[in-house]
Amino acid sequence: MFNETITTDLFKGQKEERFLIKDIATHGCSGGVSGLTYYTETIAFYDKHKKEIWDMLYDLSQDTGFSVPFLISDFNGAGNVDSDGTFKNLLVWWAVEQKAREIENDAEDEPKKMDAFDQIDHLEKRALLDAQMNGDE
Repeated sequence: MFNETITTDLFKGQKEERFLIKDIATHGCSGGVSGLTYYTETIAFYDKHKKEIWDMLYDLSQDTGFSVPFLISDFNGAGNVDSDGTFKNLLVWWAVEQKAREIENDAEDEPKKMDAFDQIDHLEKRALLDAQMNGDE
């Protein structure tokens, strides 16, 4: 069985044209992200990715030397948490924003890789150009 991660859910949402990962990385989730707008959606997302979210928090804690509760208290929107649902929403938005930034940073650091369709299109264009140059149109 395929294990869906936050990253795979982000790529899936972008492929389905529900949002752009770049927009999440730049503007965050508070402006509205399809599928992560309502508490019912963010709670379901939290339940699906709970372990990954807490692993991310633990890793950040280890990297910074700060406790997880201290880190969470500094998240954008932490002052608005007043229930289990708003707490889960806060953690989901933080985790999704973090993963979106990681994806965007990785994309900037690596040269663009062609997927199979890009490669086919590239090869077809190359074949047409070669044919034209050889007068084989």
